Amino acid sequence: MTLQVSFEHFPETVKRMLGLEEAYVSAHVTGSLATAANPAKPIVVAALSPLAPDAASSSLKESGMKTFEGTWLTPEEVMAPNVSPTQVFVAAVAYKATGDKPGVWVDVYPALPTQTSVLKAMYDEFRNTGEVADVTFEEFVQYANPNVVVLSPDQVESFLRDKEEC
Repeated sequence: MTLQVSFEHFPETVKRMLGLEEAYVSAHVTGSLATAANPAKPIVVAALSPLAPDAASSSLKESGMKTFEGTWLTPEEVMAPNVSPTQVFVAAVAYKATGDKPGVWVDVYPALPTQTSVLKAMYDEFRNTGEVADVTFEEFVQYANPNVVVLSPDQVESFLRDKEEC
């Protein structure tokens, strides 16, 4: 069974329902997903946050919780709000690729990501697909020499309006 609460009420709910002060945080289409469970109890507490995982972890730590990377899996679906294309932040990364041409990587976020969280998402994707050898995140950034650009929802909407006028 899963109890989904607001991110603001997550720490107090975890303590009250599970007797814990620890959570697992992972990336989610809305920003991040925080989950907590006590193996002795049949409940998982979950909360969505618009914050990037690093920022969500920091916020939970400020509330006195210990955080770890990962998520407790639940049989129920965590309910996420619908996000329209004009409410997203578009992140693009130009990077040094093999050969003569630079590479470009694009992703979208429901909340303003940091440059580090964008690069970490890119690194994780490249590691998972085998596009990057066994190198540390720091080495990856050094070799890729990336340039990160993030477009706000207002900028995306402006670009769309400009195209409608054509």
